[in-house]
Amino acid sequence: MHELRSLARQTRLVFGRSLRAGLREPALAFVFPLAFPLLIIGLFSQVYRGVAELPGFPAGSYLAWMAPAVVLMAAMFGAGHSALGLVRDLQTGFLDRLRLLPVRPAALMLGRLGFDMARVTAAGLGVLAVAVALGAPLRGGPPAILAIAALLAGWTLGYAGLYYVVGLRARSPEALTALVPLFLPISLLSTAYIPAHLLPGWVRTAAAVNPYSHVVNTVRAAMAGTLDAGQLTAGLAAVAGAVALTQIVAARRFAGLVHND
Repeated sequence: MHELRSLARQTRLVFGRSLRAGLREPALAFVFPLAFPLLIIGLFSQVYRGVAELPGFPAGSYLAWMAPAVVLMAAMFGAGHSALGLVRDLQTGFLDRLRLLPVRPAALMLGRLGFDMARVTAAGLGVLAVAVALGAPLRGGPPAILAIAALLAGWTLGYAGLYYVVGLRARSPEALTALVPLFLPISLLSTAYIPAHLLPGWVRTAAAVNPYSHVVNTVRAAMAGTLDAGQLTAGLAAVAGAVALTQIVAARRFAGLVHND
């Protein structure tokens, strides 16, 4: 019990440090995850609104179809902030000094990741509110909002892990910047913008194995009020797979750096 309290206290301290760092760079920490998705939803919903008139299009408007993907996109633009801070700590020797203190590597990771999930989830829910104000349906009510928030937080955790893996290996802010355009192939090779049955065959195949598709489809079902246990399980499984794939590697690499490097 004492160890758990110690871990919780250290995690809160790291969370607070991350929050203060974010307040020193509000544009990167808080504005960027919100601004670009809002730009996309405002632009795409008008430019491509005629897509909803295609035969067999399953949504009443293109805005209704794309809104869930843009909500999740907040994670793809906001997940790298704390990883960038970690790279700076590596470069300045801050982590070297922590080796002299009884600080748990898990607390250093959990505090940063907790901050990422908190601020990105807030940004994503802000995007959701704007989408609903523009006319996107939200028929699932409060349970849908809770489900969307949980999926958004989980997707943030999984996507942030990718930044941690690259940052801990390259130890370079430039390497993290190079990951930003990754949202393009992930989103384009999915059901984010076009229903699966309207995609070319090879893109449909890629979308079927793309975890982003499954998370987007789950958020879409939540907004439409049609979310069932099977769809929720698929979305949560996709999130869990992304988290396991990235965070396990990142945690092992980080522990090695703190203790041995």
